[in-house]
Amino acid sequence: MTKQTMFKMPSAPVLFSAVLLSLSTLTPTVLAQPSWPSRPLRLLIPYAAGGSTDILGRRLALKLGEELKQSIVVENKGGANGGIGVNSFVKSPFDDHYFMVVSYTQLAINPFIYKDKLGYDPDTDLTPIGMIAQTPNVVVVSNNIPINSLKDLVDYGKTHPGKLAYSSAGIGSTGHLLNELFKSQTGVDMVHIPYRGNGPAMQAMLSGEVQFNTDNLPQLIPQIKAGKIKPLAVTSTKRWFQLPEVPTAEEAGFSGLTTVVWFGLVGQAKLPKEVTMKMNASLNRLLKSNDFTASLKEVSLETVPGSPEDMVSATKIERDRWKRVIEISGATAE
Repeated sequence: MTKQTMFKMPSAPVLFSAVLLSLSTLTPTVLAQPSWPSRPLRLLIPYAAGGSTDILGRRLALKLGEELKQSIVVENKGGANGGIGVNSFVKSPFDDHYFMVVSYTQLAINPFIYKDKLGYDPDTDLTPIGMIAQTPNVVVVSNNIPINSLKDLVDYGKTHPGKLAYSSAGIGSTGHLLNELFKSQTGVDMVHIPYRGNGPAMQAMLSGEVQFNTDNLPQLIPQIKAGKIKPLAVTSTKRWFQLPEVPTAEEAGFSGLTTVVWFGLVGQAKLPKEVTMKMNASLNRLLKSNDFTASLKEVSLETVPGSPEDMVSATKIERDRWKRVIEISGATAE
């Protein structure tokens, strides 16, 4: 090591030249250090197009992109109750500009349905950013059968054993589990036909492939309003603002079906805290805005602003609830 006896401050011109020289040797990456986000973002929807998650995700991408002053490109990758999309997301190279919209299904139901086949750990492979919105499920039937209430549905199933089929967004989806619970409580013989997402499940009922469906309201409300399908009950604790004439499941005598579905935003593992908090702050500003709240109400969604910790707590509550339902119904993808 060179021995230094005295340090003498160089003159201003010399010092300025030295600083310029040292800066010129730095890499562009170090020099830039751009503020986040510095480029367009990507948003993965782990379901096929047309379902509730897709409807929400596309509206979110448009407005959140405006909030962040960057465009957001939406990608769909459905299958396995969202599991295929989640596995693709967690196994992709890390990118702090890559996010995903999930329902609580991928966080709180799939771990009990798929078990060793899950392929991801929702607690370590995903970074919670915040909840986005919630909506109830609604039990709907085809206009081709003489059913106007949940009691009628039970009676029809008992008088037509093996002939009553329902569609779902996949094994372990909320619609699947609620109907399996309904089946266990009523003794009705029902046939489950899973599809790759909410959209295809709805189309199956519209085409007459199945007689009924229990699913989130956003993708069903246009068909209900158009009179193409009949709503029998909503699963919220009170009547839903868009369907005030439709009773709740509890009013119809089936309180075990009461539940709402919520959706959240996540990043990949090891997302920097500063990015997580900036995204959460931007998300909450959007969720509290009158325009976006009204936009989601148009498609039967209520905003749920909050912190990443709120999302973690909500996930724990759902795990406790659905673990019991899965045990009762015996549902499994193994």
